[in-house]
Amino acid sequence: MGKGFSKFKRKLRAGAVIRAVVFGLSLGLLAVSGLWLTAKLTAAEPDFVRYSLFGGATAALGLAVMLLILLPTKRRIARRVDKHLSLGEKTQTMLAFRKDNSPMVALQREDTDRILRETPKKRVKGVCTWLFVLIPVVAALTLTATALVPAKEPPAPPPVVENNFTITPWQTQALKDLIEKVKASDMEEQPKEATVKQLESLLIKLGSIKKEPAMKEAVISCIEGIHKAVSEHNTYDTLAQALFKSPSDTVQDLGGAVNSLKALLVGEWMNTTATALAEGGITPAELAAGVTQSLTASGVDTENEVHMALLAFAVELAAMPDTTEETVAPVMAKAEETLNAALFIQATNEEVEDDTIYTLLSIFGMKASEVPEHIFNNPDDPRGEDDYEDDDDLDHIHSGGLGSGEMIFGSNDTIYDPDREAYVTYGEVLKDYYARITDLLVDGKLTPELEDALNDYFAILFNGSENREQENNKN
Repeated sequence: MGKGFSKFKRKLRAGAVIRAVVFGLSLGLLAVSGLWLTAKLTAAEPDFVRYSLFGGATAALGLAVMLLILLPTKRRIARRVDKHLSLGEKTQTMLAFRKDNSPMVALQREDTDRILRETPKKRVKGVCTWLFVLIPVVAALTLTATALVPAKEPPAPPPVVENNFTITPWQTQALKDLIEKVKASDMEEQPKEATVKQLESLLIKLGSIKKEPAMKEAVISCIEGIHKAVSEHNTYDTLAQALFKSPSDTVQDLGGAVNSLKALLVGEWMNTTATALAEGGITPAELAAGVTQSLTASGVDTENEVHMALLAFAVELAAMPDTTEETVAPVMAKAEETLNAALFIQATNEEVEDDTIYTLLSIFGMKASEVPEHIFNNPDDPRGEDDYEDDDDLDHIHSGGLGSGEMIFGSNDTIYDPDREAYVTYGEVLKDYYARITDLLVDGKLTPELEDALNDYFAILFNGSENREQENNKN
């Protein structure tokens, strides 16, 4: 093909690309305008990053589609040139017979190419030029109008209604009971004193608090104080983290056993390690060095019971003359007993802490999800059933008293009896409670379902109490 035809081909194809780009950008602006306007009318927060990404994707799609539609083939270019220059079908004939070199065809091709070379490019116009001028104008005006549209104000949040709060006599007594329960617990003295102090301070504060949010804030502050006191006193997790950092896999596994607070895992580690020592998988000196280095790196007080148990174990290992079963077994047995005893103390601290916190929530009608996440691993159920390994443990959670099998009796836990103004065992007031429930039954103030449930409950308790009394008489 001659230079004349190539001139018009470049012009028309360039024009098609420009039109496709203009259309794509315009479509992208319209998409952004639509999203922005929707956000304004619905009082939503505008997300211009998302709008830009969506607008860019829309523009790319529009560009691709318009290129497929507008980008002309050689045949379409020839037809358009013939139409605009009134050449009949000369350009189309030249294109169709471009490979024919016969004298007559070559002469005609040269004549047509001469005409095309001498004709200015502007005489052949692209498709709907006016339309591709109007489209970006409309898109720009739409975006401008969208920017000028005032955003709808989001609905005002409902007024916060702060419920009034006055601590009830029952809550006061329940909190006092909890304080006495903590005092009588097996928690170590230091965290126990801190826990009691937090609870007594809470009791004083609640006497002057008049709003529910302030009450919850005071309870949560008390819970955080209790958790901090126990966490700072218990060192097993700090020691476990130090053991985890040891290059020895055996020492790392010891860290896992310590961190679990489970005697079973400590025992399993002792048995596995005893086998490894006997088989030469690790030497006593290597194990002793790994434990000692971890203890030093932990920064834990050397007077701490878990630290002392681990250090004593390391000393025994270092002094071990051989790795025969007769030598290893006593060392591992002693270490297991000492370490589990130390871990049991710290586990008891956490158990009393969890019980105290959960009781506080129950007293003041709060949910565990209202407590900061670091307090409980599972905010929905801080003492969930997944933490218990078998059905016997679940029975312990759900039982209403102490006992085994079918014999259930009122707990020997002490509770405050307001009539006697003293702490008494649950069994001593069981009949008094039953008498009050009987009055409600006689007055018809309870639903039939609740009547059946209460009758069954007291029947079980009295049956257990009688059986227990009979057993005591036999003894």
